[in-house]
Amino acid sequence: MRSTIIFSLSLALGFAGCDVVEEPDNPVPGVVNECEGMGNGAGFRRVLLEDLTGFRCPNCPAAADVAKQLKTVYCEDLVLGGVHCTSTFASPTTTPPDPLSSDFRTPAGEAYVSAFSPPGLPNGLVSRREFDGSQVVGDDNWSSAVADILGQPAQFEITFQQVSYDTGTETLDLQVKVDALADTTGEHNVVVYLLEDDVIEGQEDNRVPGGVVYPYTHDHVLRDNINGTWGTQAFTGTITAGQTTTLTFNDYVLAANILEPTNCSLVAYIYRVDNDEVMQVSERHLVE
Repeated sequence: MRSTIIFSLSLALGFAGCDVVEEPDNPVPGVVNECEGMGNGAGFRRVLLEDLTGFRCPNCPAAADVAKQLKTVYCEDLVLGGVHCTSTFASPTTTPPDPLSSDFRTPAGEAYVSAFSPPGLPNGLVSRREFDGSQVVGDDNWSSAVADILGQPAQFEITFQQVSYDTGTETLDLQVKVDALADTTGEHNVVVYLLEDDVIEGQEDNRVPGGVVYPYTHDHVLRDNINGTWGTQAFTGTITAGQTTTLTFNDYVLAANILEPTNCSLVAYIYRVDNDEVMQVSERHLVE
Protein backbone atom coordinates (compact mmCIF):
# COMPACT_ATOMS: atom_id res chain seq x y z
CA MET A 1 0.00 0.00 0.00
CA ARG A 2 2.71 2.45 0.93
CA SER A 3 4.33 2.46 -2.48
CA THR A 4 5.98 5.38 -4.24
CA ILE A 5 3.73 7.59 -6.33
CA ILE A 6 4.52 8.36 -9.96
CA PHE A 7 2.80 11.35 -11.52
CA SER A 8 2.50 11.95 -15.23
CA LEU A 9 4.18 15.20 -16.14
CA SER A 10 1.55 15.63 -18.81
CA LEU A 11 -0.91 16.48 -16.02
CA ALA A 12 1.02 19.54 -14.99
CA LEU A 13 0.03 22.95 -16.28
CA GLY A 14 2.98 25.27 -16.62
CA PHE A 15 2.84 28.73 -15.07
CA ALA A 16 4.73 30.36 -17.92
CA GLY A 17 2.52 32.39 -20.20
CA CYS A 18 -0.47 32.45 -17.81
CA ASP A 19 -2.21 35.69 -16.99
CA VAL A 20 -3.22 36.38 -13.41
CA VAL A 21 -6.92 36.91 -12.82
CA GLU A 22 -7.51 39.31 -9.96
CA GLU A 23 -10.43 38.07 -7.92
CA PRO A 24 -11.39 39.12 -4.39
CA ASP A 25 -12.28 35.68 -3.08
CA ASN A 26 -13.42 32.24 -4.09
CA PRO A 27 -16.80 31.51 -2.48
CA VAL A 28 -18.94 28.66 -3.74
CA PRO A 29 -21.87 30.28 -5.59
CA GLY A 30 -25.23 29.81 -3.89
CA VAL A 31 -23.84 28.05 -0.83
CA VAL A 32 -24.65 29.46 2.60
CA ASN A 33 -23.14 27.94 5.73
CA GLU A 34 -25.91 27.16 8.21
CA CYS A 35 -24.07 24.65 10.34
CA GLU A 36 -24.52 26.21 13.78
CA GLY A 37 -25.59 23.52 16.23
CA MET A 38 -25.96 20.81 13.58
CA GLY A 39 -24.47 17.33 13.70
CA ASN A 40 -25.24 13.80 14.83
CA GLY A 41 -23.33 14.21 18.10
CA ALA A 42 -21.44 11.65 20.18
CA GLY A 43 -21.89 7.98 19.44
CA PHE A 44 -21.88 8.36 15.65
CA ARG A 45 -19.03 8.38 13.19
CA ARG A 46 -17.80 11.64 11.73
CA VAL A 47 -15.78 11.73 8.51
CA LEU A 48 -12.34 13.09 7.69
CA LEU A 49 -12.09 14.16 4.04
CA GLU A 50 -8.45 14.77 3.07
CA ASP A 51 -8.39 16.74 -0.16
CA LEU A 52 -5.12 15.91 -1.95
CA THR A 53 -4.44 19.13 -3.80
CA GLY A 54 -1.95 21.71 -4.99
CA PHE A 55 -2.00 25.29 -6.25
CA ARG A 56 -0.51 24.19 -9.57
CA CYS A 57 -3.36 21.72 -10.10
CA PRO A 58 -5.83 23.44 -12.46
CA ASN A 59 -8.62 20.95 -11.74
CA CYS A 60 -8.27 21.17 -7.95
CA PRO A 61 -10.39 24.31 -7.27
CA ALA A 62 -13.49 22.52 -8.57
CA ALA A 63 -12.77 19.66 -6.16
CA ALA A 64 -12.33 22.14 -3.30
CA ASP A 65 -15.78 23.53 -4.15
CA VAL A 66 -17.22 20.02 -3.84
CA ALA A 67 -15.68 19.68 -0.38
CA LYS A 68 -17.08 23.06 0.70
CA GLN A 69 -20.54 22.14 -0.52
CA LEU A 70 -20.43 18.86 1.42
CA LYS A 71 -19.37 20.78 4.52
CA THR A 72 -22.48 22.94 4.30
CA VAL A 73 -24.59 19.79 4.21
CA TYR A 74 -22.88 17.73 6.92
CA CYS A 75 -21.49 20.53 9.10
CA GLU A 76 -19.48 19.34 12.11
CA ASP A 77 -19.90 15.70 11.05
CA LEU A 78 -17.47 16.34 8.20
CA VAL A 79 -13.91 17.52 8.86
CA LEU A 80 -11.90 18.84 5.90
CA GLY A 81 -8.14 18.81 5.48
CA GLY A 82 -6.28 20.27 2.50
CA VAL A 83 -3.13 18.24 1.86
CA HIS A 84 -0.97 20.13 -0.64
CA CYS A 85 1.41 17.59 -2.12
CA THR A 86 3.85 16.57 -4.84
CA SER A 87 6.48 18.58 -6.68
CA THR A 88 4.32 18.45 -9.80
CA PHE A 89 1.36 20.23 -8.29
CA ALA A 90 2.55 22.00 -5.14
CA SER A 91 6.11 23.23 -5.63
CA PRO A 92 6.56 27.03 -5.95
CA THR A 93 7.17 28.35 -9.45
CA THR A 94 8.00 31.97 -8.69
CA THR A 95 9.46 34.10 -5.88
CA PRO A 96 7.47 36.08 -3.27
CA PRO A 97 5.25 38.01 -3.46
CA ASP A 98 4.23 36.64 -6.85
CA PRO A 99 1.42 34.08 -7.17
CA LEU A 100 2.37 30.42 -6.66
CA SER A 101 5.45 31.36 -4.63
CA SER A 102 4.59 29.64 -1.31
CA ASP A 103 5.31 26.06 -0.37
CA PHE A 104 2.36 24.43 1.42
CA ARG A 105 3.84 20.94 1.37
CA THR A 106 4.61 19.07 4.61
CA PRO A 107 6.66 15.93 5.29
CA ALA A 108 3.51 14.14 6.43
CA GLY A 109 1.56 15.17 3.33
CA GLU A 110 4.31 13.84 1.08
CA ALA A 111 4.36 10.60 3.08
CA TYR A 112 0.59 10.20 2.66
CA VAL A 113 0.64 10.74 -1.08
CA SER A 114 3.44 8.21 -1.31
CA ALA A 115 1.52 5.76 0.87
CA PHE A 116 -1.85 5.93 -0.83
CA SER A 117 -0.60 6.47 -4.39
CA PRO A 118 -3.25 8.58 -6.11
CA PRO A 119 -2.91 8.44 -9.91
CA GLY A 120 -3.01 12.26 -10.05
CA LEU A 121 -4.73 15.26 -8.52
CA PRO A 122 -7.36 16.15 -7.47
CA ASN A 123 -8.20 13.09 -5.40
CA GLY A 124 -9.14 12.46 -1.81
CA LEU A 125 -9.16 10.10 1.14
CA VAL A 126 -12.57 9.68 2.78
CA SER A 127 -11.71 8.52 6.29
CA ARG A 128 -9.09 6.49 4.39
CA ARG A 129 -11.74 3.84 3.90
CA GLU A 130 -11.67 1.63 0.84
CA PHE A 131 -14.38 2.33 -1.74
CA ASP A 132 -14.70 0.25 -4.90
CA GLY A 133 -11.36 -1.37 -4.14
CA SER A 134 -9.36 1.81 -3.50
CA GLN A 135 -8.77 4.21 -0.63
CA VAL A 136 -8.23 7.00 -3.17
CA VAL A 137 -11.58 8.55 -4.11
CA GLY A 138 -12.18 11.03 -6.92
CA ASP A 139 -14.13 14.19 -6.09
CA ASP A 140 -17.10 13.02 -8.15
CA ASN A 141 -17.54 10.21 -5.61
CA TRP A 142 -16.84 12.13 -2.40
CA SER A 143 -20.52 12.71 -1.67
CA SER A 144 -21.50 9.03 -1.81
CA ALA A 145 -18.39 7.96 0.09
CA VAL A 146 -19.05 10.44 2.90
CA ALA A 147 -22.72 9.46 3.11
CA ASP A 148 -21.74 5.79 3.33
CA ILE A 149 -19.93 6.39 6.64
CA LEU A 150 -21.86 9.15 8.36
CA GLY A 151 -24.41 8.07 10.94
CA GLN A 152 -22.82 4.67 11.56
CA PRO A 153 -22.33 3.77 15.23
CA ALA A 154 -18.88 4.87 16.35
CA GLN A 155 -16.40 2.52 17.96
CA PHE A 156 -14.60 5.47 19.54
CA GLU A 157 -15.15 9.03 20.67
CA ILE A 158 -12.21 11.42 20.55
CA THR A 159 -12.22 14.78 22.32
CA PHE A 160 -9.84 17.59 23.14
CA GLN A 161 -9.65 17.65 26.93
CA GLN A 162 -7.28 20.56 27.23
CA VAL A 163 -5.77 23.04 24.80
CA SER A 164 -3.46 25.76 26.06
CA TYR A 165 -1.75 28.05 23.58
CA ASP A 166 0.77 30.64 24.81
CA THR A 167 0.79 33.56 22.35
CA GLY A 168 4.05 34.89 23.76
CA THR A 169 6.13 31.75 23.30
CA GLU A 170 3.92 30.31 20.52
CA THR A 171 3.87 26.97 22.33
CA LEU A 172 0.98 24.58 22.67
CA ASP A 173 0.03 22.05 25.36
CA LEU A 174 -2.87 19.73 24.70
CA GLN A 175 -4.59 16.57 25.87
CA VAL A 176 -6.63 14.28 23.67
CA LYS A 177 -8.97 11.72 25.24
CA VAL A 178 -10.20 8.62 23.43
CA ASP A 179 -13.15 6.58 24.73
CA ALA A 180 -13.86 3.10 23.40
CA LEU A 181 -17.61 2.85 22.77
CA ALA A 182 -17.62 -0.78 21.63
CA ASP A 183 -15.54 -3.93 21.99
CA THR A 184 -12.94 -4.28 19.25
CA THR A 185 -9.37 -5.39 18.67
CA GLY A 186 -6.22 -4.21 16.97
CA GLU A 187 -3.67 -1.40 17.10
CA HIS A 188 -5.14 2.09 16.86
CA ASN A 189 -3.14 5.31 16.63
CA VAL A 190 -4.09 8.95 17.15
CA VAL A 191 -2.84 11.74 14.88
CA VAL A 192 -3.21 15.46 15.57
CA TYR A 193 -3.20 17.88 12.63
CA LEU A 194 -2.61 21.63 12.69
CA LEU A 195 -4.62 23.33 9.92
CA GLU A 196 -4.89 26.96 8.83
CA ASP A 197 -7.73 28.82 7.09
CA ASP A 198 -7.73 32.03 5.06
CA VAL A 199 -4.28 31.55 3.54
CA ILE A 200 -3.98 33.85 0.53
CA GLU A 201 -2.02 32.60 -2.47
CA GLY A 202 -2.49 31.98 -6.15
CA GLN A 203 -4.26 28.98 -7.65
CA GLU A 204 -4.21 27.55 -11.12
CA ASP A 205 -7.79 27.12 -12.25
CA ASN A 206 -8.80 25.95 -15.72
CA ARG A 207 -12.24 27.55 -15.31
CA VAL A 208 -10.97 31.14 -15.57
CA PRO A 209 -9.39 33.15 -18.38
CA GLY A 210 -5.61 33.12 -18.03
CA GLY A 211 -5.62 30.01 -15.88
CA VAL A 212 -4.54 31.55 -12.55
CA VAL A 213 -6.64 33.13 -9.80
CA TYR A 214 -4.99 35.59 -7.42
CA PRO A 215 -5.79 36.25 -4.66
CA TYR A 216 -7.25 32.84 -3.85
CA THR A 217 -8.24 31.81 -0.32
CA HIS A 218 -6.91 28.41 0.69
CA ASP A 219 -8.72 26.89 3.68
CA HIS A 220 -7.97 24.00 6.08
CA VAL A 221 -4.37 23.85 4.80
CA LEU A 222 -2.38 21.12 6.53
CA ARG A 223 0.51 22.94 8.18
CA ASP A 224 1.98 20.30 10.48
CA ASN A 225 1.45 17.03 12.31
CA ILE A 226 1.82 17.70 16.03
CA ASN A 227 2.69 14.09 16.88
CA GLY A 228 4.29 12.80 13.72
CA THR A 229 3.16 11.39 10.39
CA TRP A 230 1.57 8.19 11.70
CA GLY A 231 0.76 9.39 15.21
CA THR A 232 0.82 7.88 18.69
CA GLN A 233 -0.50 4.52 19.81
CA ALA A 234 -3.76 4.79 21.76
CA PHE A 235 -4.91 1.15 21.99
CA THR A 236 -3.64 -2.27 20.98
CA GLY A 237 -4.83 -5.85 21.40
CA THR A 238 -8.26 -6.39 22.92
CA ILE A 239 -10.22 -3.17 23.46
CA THR A 240 -13.23 -3.15 25.76
CA ALA A 241 -16.15 -0.73 25.67
CA GLY A 242 -15.63 1.85 28.40
CA GLN A 243 -11.85 1.74 28.14
CA THR A 244 -10.24 5.16 27.85
CA THR A 245 -6.84 6.64 27.15
CA THR A 246 -5.55 10.21 27.34
CA LEU A 247 -2.62 11.40 25.26
CA THR A 248 -0.68 14.49 26.34
CA PHE A 249 1.46 16.62 24.05
CA ASN A 250 3.37 19.45 25.71
CA ASP A 251 5.69 22.22 24.54
CA TYR A 252 4.81 21.97 20.87
CA VAL A 253 6.21 25.04 19.13
CA LEU A 254 3.86 26.39 16.50
CA ALA A 255 5.03 25.59 12.99
CA ALA A 256 7.00 28.38 11.35
CA ASN A 257 4.73 28.39 8.28
CA ILE A 258 1.70 29.56 10.31
CA LEU A 259 0.59 33.04 9.24
CA GLU A 260 -2.18 33.71 11.79
CA PRO A 261 -2.75 31.44 14.83
CA THR A 262 -6.34 32.62 15.24
CA ASN A 263 -7.11 31.09 11.83
CA CYS A 264 -5.81 27.69 12.91
CA SER A 265 -7.64 24.58 14.03
CA LEU A 266 -6.65 21.26 15.53
CA VAL A 267 -7.90 17.96 14.13
CA ALA A 268 -7.48 14.72 16.09
CA TYR A 269 -8.35 11.36 14.58
CA ILE A 270 -8.00 7.72 15.56
CA TYR A 271 -7.31 5.11 12.89
CA ARG A 272 -6.72 1.38 12.57
CA VAL A 273 -3.05 0.71 11.87
CA ASP A 274 -3.71 -2.46 9.88
CA ASN A 275 -5.79 -0.76 7.19
CA ASP A 276 -5.42 3.00 7.93
CA GLU A 277 -9.18 3.56 8.23
CA VAL A 278 -10.07 6.63 10.32
CA MET A 279 -12.60 5.49 12.92
CA GLN A 280 -13.38 8.88 14.49
CA VAL A 281 -12.31 12.49 14.13
CA SER A 282 -12.74 15.72 16.07
CA GLU A 283 -11.91 19.36 15.35
CA ARG A 284 -11.61 22.54 17.40
CA HIS A 285 -10.12 26.01 16.96
CA LEU A 286 -6.60 26.54 18.24
CA VAL A 287 -7.71 29.80 19.90
CA GLU A 288 -11.27 29.88 21.28
